[in-house]
Amino acid sequence: MNRLKQFLIILVALLLGNLSLMAQEISVTGKVTDAADGTPMIGVAIVVKGTTTGTITNVDGEFSIKCKGNDVLVFSFVGYNTQEVAVGSRSVINVQMKQESKEIDEVIVIGYGVQKKSDRTGSVVNVKAEELNRGSLTDPIQAMQGKVAGVNVSKKGGDPNSGFAVQIRGAAGFASNTQPLYVIDGVPGADPTTISPDDIESFNVLKDASSGAIYGSRASNGVIIITTKKADKAKGATIDYNGYVSADQTSKRLEFLSAADIRKYVTDNNIPNFADNGANTNWQDEILKT
Repeated sequence: MNRLKQFLIILVALLLGNLSLMAQEISVTGKVTDAADGTPMIGVAIVVKGTTTGTITNVDGEFSIKCKGNDVLVFSFVGYNTQEVAVGSRSVINVQMKQESKEIDEVIVIGYGVQKKSDRTGSVVNVKAEELNRGSLTDPIQAMQGKVAGVNVSKKGGDPNSGFAVQIRGAAGFASNTQPLYVIDGVPGADPTTISPDDIESFNVLKDASSGAIYGSRASNGVIIITTKKADKAKGATIDYNGYVSADQTSKRLEFLSAADIRKYVTDNNIPNFADNGANTNWQDEILKT
């Protein structure tokens, strides 16, 4: 029993001694290096956690700070992971800092600023060259017909040479101009009919009102941004050929009486004053060709 009492007294004395040592202020020195190559790190901040006591490393990555044994030192530097180290009974603490690895949020440039893609609420549709309509196209706008929801592309009239009318989000008003603003290779107000459909790399359609923050009142009917193809200097000179061949013919012809049938009808019905010059022309053969 006496031995147990003596053991407890010694244990308490040791604990009290350790607590006394932990409460005493000590000077801790050390060196901070880069974990990747071992080079000394200048300007690393060392702060006693929960206090305003701190210091930074010198040109050799060394530091000295006054703290207690029960304190925790926080090491931080821009681009590196923050580390927390308990002091304990140590008077020398060397730390290796590891570079911080974080994924960068995808950003989109919008006019005069930048925002995260996840924060963008505007309606933007991208149509690339391989998604555009193929065939005999005379107008580049015809290439995106039916490719973008909420964008109506139609002929302005019955004239085959007339251009296409584009409506984004519907008409703005009665008898109003519904044409969007065209921006070709960064030039606002450019005429899309001046470029070949084969030269188009992509269409970007800005459908909501936020496009006005970039282009002002001109964007009230939406914006269509056209990017044309650029030459690849690494490949040198190249020649691209795009050909289109088609054959048109009538799907159905009307059935009319022949000249012989008409003569027989006139004879059978005794129709007077019928002039017969002996012609036998099929005018559908004369007018309709393949």
